Amino acid sequence: MANIQLAYNLKRYREAYGFTQQALAERISISRQAYSNYETAKRDPDLDLLTKLCEVYSITLDQLVRTPFSENEFKESVAPYHISYRSGTDDILYLTDEEIRFVLEYRDAEWERQHLVAYVLHQMNPEGR
Repeated sequence: MANIQLAYNLKRYREAYGFTQQALAERISISRQAYSNYETAKRDPDLDLLTKLCEVYSITLDQLVRTPFSENEFKESVAPYHISYRSGTDDILYLTDEEIRFVLEYRDAEWERQHLVAYVLHQMNPEGR
């Protein structure tokens, strides 16, 4: 069953950002016809394609799929996170700039500091969540 809100949002975001269907389709590596089918609610895009669109527009999946498009908010809303993918899985992670800095600093840290950080984090959250 087609998601009418998604189809509406796809068209509005594309127009708001000044993309043609062809230009956007090329940017997300699909055909113009395939993209047109999503805007007209003939087909629903898969999760991978939805995440690519969220990256293009710097919005959350919820904003794209469920929240009605608002002309007043679209360019002001810069996503507070970056979409990342967990290696070897289909997991999608949403990381803030601060979290990315933490990960990069952790990777660059000496072995002893990495283990100290891991120990402190474990003590703060023994469940590992």
